[in-house]
Amino acid sequence: MELFLFIALTHFIALLSPGPDFFLIFVNAMKYGAQLARYTVLGIALGNALILLLIFTLLWWLGQIHPLILQLLRWLGIAYLLYLAVQCFRYRDDGNESFTANAAIQTKTSRIICFVQGLQSSLLNPKNVMFYSSLILLVYHQFSFQQLFLICLWMVCVVLLWNLALLQLLIWKDWSHFLKKKSGLLYRVTGFCFVGFALMLAIF
Repeated sequence: MELFLFIALTHFIALLSPGPDFFLIFVNAMKYGAQLARYTVLGIALGNALILLLIFTLLWWLGQIHPLILQLLRWLGIAYLLYLAVQCFRYRDDGNESFTANAAIQTKTSRIICFVQGLQSSLLNPKNVMFYSSLILLVYHQFSFQQLFLICLWMVCVVLLWNLALLQLLIWKDWSHFLKKKSGLLYRVTGFCFVGFALMLAIF
């Protein structure tokens, strides 16, 4: 029980620190609206689930997480974060619309874009792989397969619910009005944040 509480606390602390996933949800909430941004949240949750599946597959197959996989994810992640930064810097104030207007444009293409961006953000963040792998390696021999499955399911659900709660906060009426007025500045700040995350991955 103590080990599970440690996992729960560690996972929650990791969720508290804003990362690329948070800023992607923020950008898509402004660009597409809340309804479509939820697909980004779903993509992020699925990405976390696939990372956990990858870790268990590698542990079963190789007995370890090969360093080359981490390096590949690292540079793919850097490229993807820089791509997101460019998209933010290309934003124009005159192209901005309200949350309500954007949310009404619920095309199939936009849903796919939001979902794939969330999936990519999660999968191409090597910190996710390193965090989950270190956590799983710690408890791999302490729990049964059924218990490990439930722990992983719990972590994915927590990520999903946490990001949905963040999205709900972002589209809160007073916040949405503020974000609409300051959208140009916020896009540029978000772009610099993506650049910062990319530099951190490249340096450390």
